[in-house]
Amino acid sequence: MKKVTMSCALMCALLGMMSCGGNKNAAGRADETAAERTVEQAVLADIAGEWIIKAVNGKDMPDAMERTPFLAFDVEEMRVYGFASCNLVNGAIQQEEGQPASLRMPQMVSTMMAGPHLELEQEVLKATEQVTSFALNEQKDVLTLCDAEGKELLRLQKNTGEKLGH
Repeated sequence: MKKVTMSCALMCALLGMMSCGGNKNAAGRADETAAERTVEQAVLADIAGEWIIKAVNGKDMPDAMERTPFLAFDVEEMRVYGFASCNLVNGAIQQEEGQPASLRMPQMVSTMMAGPHLELEQEVLKATEQVTSFALNEQKDVLTLCDAEGKELLRLQKNTGEKLGH
């Protein structure tokens, strides 16, 4: 029983460390947590490449989709592109100076095709507009995009070889 309790406590601590935001104190300032120290160690170069969209606003993406939704970050060009579930998307990425875990994707544009997952696509696009920061897990294969309050907006998995169809 002691091992189960210890395992549960360890899992809770690890999940807490992977979140985007920290706790706020009575003055409204964020207390420094292990999660924040981990986030600060992540840099924009760590997110370069293709990421499969696994969840939006806490809801898992449907399994049966014709094409895999993804975002790809070109950090040298400061661009993002991908497929949001019906349409191709493109935009710029920005970072606040001195804030290595900050990330913004203002003014994403998309093609205008109809599709079976159009509502889901609108959720993805709305989420990208609200992103202000990112966090990576320790293995750097799960990317979490968060809003100003640290709430997870998008969870992505590093693409390790799937052809995503640009």
